[in-house]
Amino acid sequence: MQIYSIQKLIPEKSIVVFSPHFDDVLFMLGGYILELKNVGLLETKNFHFNLIFSRSNYMAHSGAANYDTSLERIKLATGNRIIEDQDCINELLGPFNYVYQIMGEDECFARGKTMADSEMEFPHGMYEDFSRNDELIFERMKQLVRQWAGQEDTALIFPIAIKEHIDHFITREAGLEVAREVGGKAKAGFYFQEDKPYGGIATEEELTRTEDFVQVNGLESRLYAYNPQAVIDLAFKHYITQVEEVYSTGISGRALYWKQQMQSASPLDRICLYPQSG
Repeated sequence: MQIYSIQKLIPEKSIVVFSPHFDDVLFMLGGYILELKNVGLLETKNFHFNLIFSRSNYMAHSGAANYDTSLERIKLATGNRIIEDQDCINELLGPFNYVYQIMGEDECFARGKTMADSEMEFPHGMYEDFSRNDELIFERMKQLVRQWAGQEDTALIFPIAIKEHIDHFITREAGLEVAREVGGKAKAGFYFQEDKPYGGIATEEELTRTEDFVQVNGLESRLYAYNPQAVIDLAFKHYITQVEEVYSTGISGRALYWKQQMQSASPLDRICLYPQSG
């Protein structure tokens, strides 16, 4: 495990992010993008965002309304969240400097999932928790990833799914299965980025499962310096209907953990590369 310069972290020119939700571009790669901007290298990359679970009925602190799956509720939540997301990405990259593709899957709460026992509002889930609907989404996700796997000079970015938010887990596992399937024939690189704010509030058991995922799949951990407070500030500025106070704790806590582990002068984030890709 080593610390990479931001210039060498993701060598591919095109970066394709499989973003489960409207805030996950920021919470996955926001720190990386800001560091690229700081060193004047933002224009060396092309960004394409695949927004997977785009039909949302969730808004923070809404209580029972988050179980309302009516079309009116979905219009309200989705409309607010898409504008918040695009405003944030516009600040990160500039308007019209990226491709933003909406995939149209129902988000977890729109599929009737229930809250996990956690200080954050999210539903936990792994394979044993898949409904038939989840299985169909998973198959569509794999087909989407296959379409990108043959692209040269391209990095495919998936969440590493700390704490196993079920939508993040589906997205991660779709990337992993296609990476295994194509093996050394993949022209694109498959990367798994630590997703925020989960890392800083995960239990030891949950973090162990994440490390097991890294080790079992032979992933190469790449650490990089970033400014967690800048990500927190953007989150609370733009994602008015989504953020909770615990987000700040989770983001800063994980960055401090890696700083201490690596005895670094700066807070750190981690992205992992699947072997025989990239």
